[in-house]
Amino acid sequence: MSDDEETRPSAGEAFASPQEAQDAPRWENPEGYARMRAVLARADYTQAGVDAALGAHGVHGVEASNEARWLRDTRQVSPLHTLLRLFLLGVPVEAQAATQALEPMTLTEWVEAGLLCRTAGDQVAAKVHLMPLNDLMLAYDFARPGAEGMRVDHVMGVGSSSLTLANLTVRRPCRAALDLGTGCGVQAFLTAAHSERVTALDRNPRAIRIATFNAQLNDLGNVSCLEGDLFAPVQGRTFDLVVANPPFVISPTRDYIYRDSGLPADQICRRIVREVPALLEEGGYCQILCNWAHVAGQNWRERLLEWFQGIGCDAWVLRCETHDAATYATTWIQHTERRPEREQARQFDAWMDYYEAERIEAVSAGVIALRKRTGSENWFRAEDGPPRMLGPSGDYVDRCFRLGDFLDTMEDPARLLDQPLCVSPDVLLETRLAPAADGWTVDASRLRLMRGMAYEETLSPEMATLVAQSRAGLKPNALLEKPGSAPPEFVAELRRLIARGFLLPVAEKEAG
Repeated sequence: MSDDEETRPSAGEAFASPQEAQDAPRWENPEGYARMRAVLARADYTQAGVDAALGAHGVHGVEASNEARWLRDTRQVSPLHTLLRLFLLGVPVEAQAATQALEPMTLTEWVEAGLLCRTAGDQVAAKVHLMPLNDLMLAYDFARPGAEGMRVDHVMGVGSSSLTLANLTVRRPCRAALDLGTGCGVQAFLTAAHSERVTALDRNPRAIRIATFNAQLNDLGNVSCLEGDLFAPVQGRTFDLVVANPPFVISPTRDYIYRDSGLPADQICRRIVREVPALLEEGGYCQILCNWAHVAGQNWRERLLEWFQGIGCDAWVLRCETHDAATYATTWIQHTERRPEREQARQFDAWMDYYEAERIEAVSAGVIALRKRTGSENWFRAEDGPPRMLGPSGDYVDRCFRLGDFLDTMEDPARLLDQPLCVSPDVLLETRLAPAADGWTVDASRLRLMRGMAYEETLSPEMATLVAQSRAGLKPNALLEKPGSAPPEFVAELRRLIARGFLLPVAEKEAG
């Protein structure tokens, strides 16, 4: 039996029974969502308001290790600081302070809705984290595990990987979009702004309840939330865009629904790659947060290439980071557990035994972008991503797929050298000069992308000359002693600069 035919366990088969899925916020009266929005707005519990209150680090800089600082920054007796302590820092407050912060609603209403609970000493505590993100408000679980670790049906919030996927998502107008592994719903809600309708899927029933709460809290009528395993609930439907944040962690356990797929190694990501093309419209995109294994004796790029063969999609794999197996295991165990060191040591041994059995030496994290294109041979590209992104980069990703198409038609170097090219308007050329006997000489030239993905390239002297003299319609042949012929390394450098969007075909610049 091939692994494409392997029986996939359902969520119920893969995991022990979770705690009550009903343990999620909900307003019984639909008016409660609008009233809650008004309370938060009155206190300026918005991304701008929170960023102003917390200073340079803002809403995304709150960490448990800096709790003393955040408590000092929120020591005022005000509705905003009370809500920050409750829903962002996760510390109890006096019931009287909470009552004042929630006016004109009552504390009892928020307790009955599952947002707050009463604690000892006439205090109240938040049961969920409330995160303002742009114009959204998102409820999800606090990421601070207790002594026994996180709950089985823990619902993740907005982390660095979520923001990476959000920034890379192609934001074209969509008829229908799908968010696979929606969690609290963040990708679905961001996608709703440019989609007629969005379907949010998760196998965790509690995640669906929280995502549904968030959809209503944000008044998003074009988002529907469905429980189910992978693509089962939407078979037979097609989408212009699929975004996926699956349980991609390579682990030997089935402890957490958001983390553990129950499938061997990185097979959950391979399954999505193999199955999603059937749900994509022609020209549609799928973008997936992914971890993949580095198996002993195999090149990681060659291993991933097999995933994409015959699926009818062009593929771009961006590697963000790679960790050896021991570091990877330690990171994830500490992320989810707060058990005694001896117990964590036993867990570490179990993870390492599993990696040794699977011959996994390291694990990479990154993003896979697919675009459905049938009728001709598809291209595959796998590379390291840049150190950072300069804000939303979906337009850049879309352009890079078009540039991949262009390069796919330019296998003949002579033809490529005869194409009119221009420098992208998003590029900065830096030239470093060094002292010379008769003045100054060029020591190095470097290109930097100033929008989208912040790639940088050091140029060869020949390429620096081409870039410095380029204008709309300049052909590389114009600067070659022998038109139509160039050293292989020059052609390879030229292709790389086009692939990353430093140099553009004239038609692409005009279209952009």
